[in-house]
Amino acid sequence: MMRIVCLPIDSRPCCTQFIKSLVSWAGSEVIFPRKEEMDDFKRRAAYDDNRAFLERELPGCDAAVISLDHWCYGSLLASREEAVSEGEALNRVQDLRMILKRHSNIPVFMSSVILRSSISSLSVSDLEAYHAMTEYSVASDRFSRFGLQEDAEKMEEAKRHIPDEVLQKVLRVRKRNLLVNLAAMELVAEGVVKSLSVLQEDSQVYGLPKKDQAEIQKKIEELKAENVFLRNGTDEAGALSAGEAMWRSQKPLPVDIVYLGRKDFTALYEDRPFQENMESACREIGIQAVPGSETVIFVCCPPNGEQQEAFQLSDDESFREYADQIQEAAQAGKRVYVLDLIGANGGSAALIRSLNCADELWGYSGWNTASNSMGTLLSQVITDHIRGERNLPYYQERLLDDYIYQTHLRGKLNKVLSALGEDVYSLRDRERAEQTMRDIFSQELPNLWPLRQLPAYHLSLPWMRTFEVKVEVL
Repeated sequence: MMRIVCLPIDSRPCCTQFIKSLVSWAGSEVIFPRKEEMDDFKRRAAYDDNRAFLERELPGCDAAVISLDHWCYGSLLASREEAVSEGEALNRVQDLRMILKRHSNIPVFMSSVILRSSISSLSVSDLEAYHAMTEYSVASDRFSRFGLQEDAEKMEEAKRHIPDEVLQKVLRVRKRNLLVNLAAMELVAEGVVKSLSVLQEDSQVYGLPKKDQAEIQKKIEELKAENVFLRNGTDEAGALSAGEAMWRSQKPLPVDIVYLGRKDFTALYEDRPFQENMESACREIGIQAVPGSETVIFVCCPPNGEQQEAFQLSDDESFREYADQIQEAAQAGKRVYVLDLIGANGGSAALIRSLNCADELWGYSGWNTASNSMGTLLSQVITDHIRGERNLPYYQERLLDDYIYQTHLRGKLNKVLSALGEDVYSLRDRERAEQTMRDIFSQELPNLWPLRQLPAYHLSLPWMRTFEVKVEVL
């Protein structure tokens, strides 16, 4: 049994509940800050509370999983704001260095995020600037590379929809966060941190983050830092690091990774072929691709190589070929996991309906971006292996969340709440929204549930918005 101290990216279920479920399944314990010490949506965690948490919990622990964004800024959302100055953020990195050096016997697994292309969407009124900032980011990067007039024109058009103070803030925050990421890499070089995931959230093939990545890649090469991993992702970081912490002293776990569809696709909100992200995450957590292994991950990719939002997918598209291969492996007694990347932000209804072996699967993931879903699944593979059996409650939670809520019911909930005058990005009445969600689940779930038995479960909205749901199988 291990005792793992975790300072998560933020308080959402994917950064807390998922980790707790997986770690406890593997027979270990994870310690989070107290509820009053944590962030809550737009309220960031206090730095003094973060410091007190580590000072209190590090003694006697076996490993630490730390989000540098939470440590420096108070949460992922706060990392996109200016409340913490550049100088103060860098001082906090050095403060962390001194704390960890006093506990040098504890392996530390850290993550840090490269600022996304755009701003946060915290209300419906933010959407115009969010989309315009993304367009500006892409056009700006393309213009700096190719010098095309059409990209210059797109930049100017996008700027018309972005308040100048917003644009300038994004540029200042980007500079600060890059310096923090570079400083974090020094902690790995010194041996203070065992491994560091530098993760690129919400991005495109072209964009302002590419310049940050180039600086980070240069630093990796200068330091010869084999334990620094640069890839897409964010929300999965804590679960992946916890799995790495529990498996770090073992030989790589052999897993048969089978791609169905175009494995060279680049997912929505990501900037490189998905296969590169998969290979990076497997190296980090300790999984080795070995054909014919007992454990099989079927990576279900878009057939034509172009990912859409899950709600845009056609129910009529046949995935019989995908399903046949998955079913064949399940019937052969393999430990079969399905990574559903056919659509973003939800699973593929056509794929799930084509499967006759859903009850025999060991795991499923398809809840968010491709790399967020990937890291969530890889962590389950490791913890199931440690335990030696399938984590059925967690698998059921992923179906209820990733497939039922994200694919089928979130859109309906948003439509009902919007008709009631709610802003689904910033709710006024969470209790009403939760009851509406539960009513929709009760009506729709019996016709959508893909397993033979429906477990008892509880639903809630962890933040004052509908983007994520907290599902607990009882």
